Amino acid sequence: MFHDISPDMQQVMRAMEEQLARDQASLRSVDSDVARILSLLAQSAPAGTFLELGSSGGYSSLWLSLAARARGVKLTTVDLSEKKVTLAKENISRAGAADVVEVFHGDAFDFANRFDKLAFCFSDIEPPELNAKIYEIVVPRLVPGGWLVVDNVTSPRHQKQFIERAYSDPRVDCVLLPFPKGDMICRKC
Repeated sequence: MFHDISPDMQQVMRAMEEQLARDQASLRSVDSDVARILSLLAQSAPAGTFLELGSSGGYSSLWLSLAARARGVKLTTVDLSEKKVTLAKENISRAGAADVVEVFHGDAFDFANRFDKLAFCFSDIEPPELNAKIYEIVVPRLVPGGWLVVDNVTSPRHQKQFIERAYSDPRVDCVLLPFPKGDMICRKC
C-alpha cells in the first residue's frame, strides 16, 4: 500500500509535511508516523464505513484514502472550518484521491451520529476535549473489530478522565500511543 503511492499524492503529501514543519498551527495535521498507523489500522478494519472527524488540510485523509482504495470503500471526512474543507478538497483532488474521499463542511457530532456500522473512525476535532463526547457517540456505532482512533489525548488541556474511561470500557480494547500528542487506539470487542 505505501509502496504504491502515486507521484501526485507523494508530491501533495511532501508539500503538506513541509508546511507542517514550518508552521504546525497552519495545518494542525498528524505527523507521518501517526498517518501511517491510521492507514494500517483502516486497512485491517472489518467491513463498514470509514469516517474522519476533523479533516484539517486533508493530510490524514490522503493516508486513509490508501486503505479506502485498497478496501473498495469511501472515506467520509468532515471539518467545521470552511477554510480547511476548501484546502482538504484541493489537496485530495490534486493527489488523485477525490474518487475515494468525500469532504464535507459540517459538525463532527452530526456526522458521528449519521453512521451505524462504522469500521474505522479517526477523531481529531478541536478543541480536543470534545473527543470524549465523540467517543461516547462512536463506540456504540462501531462494528465488532472496528477501530476508533482519537488524537491529542495527552495534550496539556485534558484528558485523564477520557483515558481512564477508555481503558475501563468493556466494549473496547485500547492502547495509548505516546505520539506527539497521544493517540488512543480502541478496537471494538
